[in-house]
Amino acid sequence: MSRPSATIFGSLFHYTVPSPQEIDTWVQDTLIVHSPKDSRSAEQLEYDLEPTQLWMLHYLPRSRELLFRAPHWRTDARGMLLHQNEFLTLLAAGTRAGQFDGTEVSRLVPPFDQIAGLSSDITPEMGPASDAVLGVLFTGSTPVSINEARPGNTPKRSQRLAMTLPRELTTKIINASRARNQTVTTTVHAALIMATRRHVPATGRLFGFNPFDVRNRLPEPWNTAAGCAILGHTGKPVSIDFLEHPDFNTVATHLSTFYSADLQPLFGHMVDLHRKIGEIMSMPFEDALNMPGAARPELSSLGVVDKYLKTKYSGPAGAFDVQDWWLGVQMMNRALQMYLWTRDGSMVLGCNYNEAFYPAEFVELFVEEWKGVLIKELGISE
Repeated sequence: MSRPSATIFGSLFHYTVPSPQEIDTWVQDTLIVHSPKDSRSAEQLEYDLEPTQLWMLHYLPRSRELLFRAPHWRTDARGMLLHQNEFLTLLAAGTRAGQFDGTEVSRLVPPFDQIAGLSSDITPEMGPASDAVLGVLFTGSTPVSINEARPGNTPKRSQRLAMTLPRELTTKIINASRARNQTVTTTVHAALIMATRRHVPATGRLFGFNPFDVRNRLPEPWNTAAGCAILGHTGKPVSIDFLEHPDFNTVATHLSTFYSADLQPLFGHMVDLHRKIGEIMSMPFEDALNMPGAARPELSSLGVVDKYLKTKYSGPAGAFDVQDWWLGVQMMNRALQMYLWTRDGSMVLGCNYNEAFYPAEFVELFVEEWKGVLIKELGISE
């Protein structure tokens, strides 16, 4: 077998072209075709599966579902969408993405730092800049947690709940947000904060990380499907003090400034910022579970899914419709990972949580309250 090599930041690595037998083994390990007698949905299957370190695809013939799974360090939500669109395009065309002949090493995704043109050296000037970004996590009033969060240090299985809003209501929300000169993400996030206020102490603050997609700032081809296997986002912390922001309007104004801030300055110290975020995330598991403010909602907005994943695919090998799409994440802590996206004209409000820390009845109520606050504060009707 040939052994192509390449140099990244002065480090030499070797790539061994896989043999046909190795490729067959990889396919068996990563592509799982379930029995037609298996009556589970992809939702039920996801609940049953253990976390994976591989990028995997499960096909359930009975429910006609494809379940893509990958560890978060391999990709993110936007990367998964890019990957799925590429997969379905190739499936309809009946073509192969490439051969295993040694040239595939050129298509392996380089490290994010290299793609983004970031220096590998951490300079003294980076420290104060990244500390200023992260400072909101550690300053201000006492962080608050959701009252209904259960005690305990042993996670169980992750659960997902999603609410799909009618197209007419979705249009009203979009138009009302625009009338306020605010993005949909801003108004939906503000409604989430106000819904949370009903379930936390009256004073204090909510904090957390929000992801910001930076793929559009990367050079070609890594800003397209070729770069699906990277974390193409960065995180920024946000903090909302309830005394300083007592109502929907003040919260929305604060979030509007937060979301509209230019991300470009982050690139000057992103290496140090990501290093410090990694240190925060790597604290002992029990400490992370029980730290002040651990039981909180965090929002990830995916925007309009249709921009990345079509509802219809056709080609020489066949044609098919994508009837539904959802995204989930396995939660091991006390956070409620909330999702927002719009697909086929309908908005989806989602929540991912660990069943050890929240009863399903509370999560259902919480998402309903989230929708209710949004409708009330925007002055619209269902």
